[in-house]
Amino acid sequence: MVISLILLFFTCLSLSFFEERFKERDKVIMYILLGLAMIVIAGMREVGSTPDSDAYEAMYYAKDGDITILLTEPSFSLIVSFLQTFSFGINGLFFAYAILSIPIHLSAFWRISRIPLLTLTIYISYYYMMHEMVQIRCGVASGLFLWAIYFYTENKKFLTLLFILLGIFFHYSAAAGLVIFFFNNKLPRWQKMILYSIVPVGIVVYFTHFDISTLIPDEWGGLKLMKYRTMREKGIDDELAGWKFEMNLLIWMNIVLYYCSIYYHDYLVKHFKYTTIAIKLQAVGFCFLFFVNGLSQVVGNRMNDYFSIASILLWTASYYAFYPQILSKVISSLISTFRFVTSMIAYALALLFM
Repeated sequence: MVISLILLFFTCLSLSFFEERFKERDKVIMYILLGLAMIVIAGMREVGSTPDSDAYEAMYYAKDGDITILLTEPSFSLIVSFLQTFSFGINGLFFAYAILSIPIHLSAFWRISRIPLLTLTIYISYYYMMHEMVQIRCGVASGLFLWAIYFYTENKKFLTLLFILLGIFFHYSAAAGLVIFFFNNKLPRWQKMILYSIVPVGIVVYFTHFDISTLIPDEWGGLKLMKYRTMREKGIDDELAGWKFEMNLLIWMNIVLYYCSIYYHDYLVKHFKYTTIAIKLQAVGFCFLFFVNGLSQVVGNRMNDYFSIASILLWTASYYAFYPQILSKVISSLISTFRFVTSMIAYALALLFM
């Protein structure tokens, strides 16, 4: 699987250097072939080769009354029931989610970006492994959220709502995506000041371990908040949370990207109209990461991962920050390569300490 991932990444990276020169038909064919390769790699992986794969195997073979089945989304139960009717094994589940998620992502990139192969390279460098090999239910929801971002920017609010609701069908956390309706496509100076302050204020809150849920009346939070507090007190939350923010180079890179995108916003938005919404959604991700940490690192990290799908759009926008084009391609390729290598090391270490 490792060799397949390396070949996939560097093939896409190489093709992205020449995508403006390809004929449209040839570009479409290459794009589809890359998508098929991504589906096969994600579907053929062995249990234990990626984090969460053991958990999904247990969920797949769990009995109907098992608590893990009761807590999962309706889509998961329907997919499992369909696959087991035809006696498919666990790889059938991996293939099913890959077949759903990858075309959703790729079609969104094709619609949103004028340089889809470069955007796809950015996606493969981190989020492909995260969404198609680890958080596979959230992966489908994140792909649908990309479409919601597209429709919202195009001022198609009904389709935005529809795609977020579809995302909830695949992962309940997608309901948080409804926050997009509070945003507009403008970024006045006062909003920039607020966006600039989120990370430094958030880091202070993060390291003080302040539990923001204490501000919420118990009758509003109910058993859910008690569950998270219990997990934190027993240390279960720490075990499930994964890499801590301060050790995660990928998050630090997103923070640098976030600040650069705000600073150069007025220029970037002229070339890539999704920049404004992407900045605001990335800010929401950081709010979850920093301000929810005191309650649950798992929730904070997972929700940051969900909203940080917007970082793919910001990395795409950064392509327009440099001139000439070849310099932009080189810088983007170096960043994507670093992200890819860092992701591979992170997953290897995660498996080592499972």
